[in-house]
Amino acid sequence: MAKACLPASAGTVSPAPRRPRPRSTTREGSDVPFYALRPHRIGAARGTRWWCDPVLRIGGPRMIAGTAGHDIPPTRRRIRERAAAAQQAAHAARRQSRARWLRRRGVALVAMAAVPALAVPLSLPSPSPAEALAAQQPETVSSQPQSLTVGDRAAPVVLDRDGFSASVPLPDGAEPYAFTAATFVNDPASPVQWPFTTGVPVSSPFGYRIPPCSSCSSYHNGVDLTPGMGTSIQAMADGVVTVATDEGGSYGTYVVIQHEIDGQLVESLYAHLIEGSIALEVGERVRVGQLVGLVGNTGLSTGAHLHFEVRPDGEPVDPFVWLPPRVRS
Repeated sequence: MAKACLPASAGTVSPAPRRPRPRSTTREGSDVPFYALRPHRIGAARGTRWWCDPVLRIGGPRMIAGTAGHDIPPTRRRIRERAAAAQQAAHAARRQSRARWLRRRGVALVAMAAVPALAVPLSLPSPSPAEALAAQQPETVSSQPQSLTVGDRAAPVVLDRDGFSASVPLPDGAEPYAFTAATFVNDPASPVQWPFTTGVPVSSPFGYRIPPCSSCSSYHNGVDLTPGMGTSIQAMADGVVTVATDEGGSYGTYVVIQHEIDGQLVESLYAHLIEGSIALEVGERVRVGQLVGLVGNTGLSTGAHLHFEVRPDGEPVDPFVWLPPRVRS
């Protein structure tokens, strides 16, 4: 309810004098007195202020800016109280974390202490010294001489120790020498021979070519011979095995043999063999015509074939140019 302002003097009706407003008592863009923005410094009720209209001389409570629907700036005491509360909460959180860590640590120590107790019943009894000594004693061997009676008609067996033989099981679907061709003529009595006993088709010659696949090279360091899956491959000449592996990358399963032909070091390479079909070992001395492996399709290959290389002094050459003069036919 509005209250009437008291006149300046009894019986005299005059407008209430206006209090001069200092320049610094109002904020820019606002007509609210600066002191009205700090209600806690006013003796009236917090959030209200008595005002008086200078013309009508009536007054009443008026809401002060910053109290109704506005944030009141915190006092220094309130700030200190909030900081103390935050510090207490942080201390409490650290104490709880420490307590949880101690509980987990205690459980881990108890578990570690229980492991030896569980292992004791599971340990096996150790044998006594007498039992261990008895176990080390060798078995008793009879001292009675042994005899063997051979009839008069038994014929002695002569062993050919200079011969050799090797066999590799053929995989399913193998067709040795399924394809032949008049590409070359081999001489089984020659010290240098072709990798096959008879001529076979050539699917890719030596030198520049159209790559048969996206990852294949456009320059071919050897020749691709296609007699059929599982065909036996023979060594080109006497020599020593330098490489024999199933993990040859693009070569797949392959073998390299080093020869000495006419006083020159020559390497022969046999690639794309059937995995596990290598009949040689690294460091083994081989003879001409000895089994190397079986034609396969391992590594970077588009079909069953033998990739055959000849490397005099380490440089690949065309086998169809280098071999014919050295193979007696």
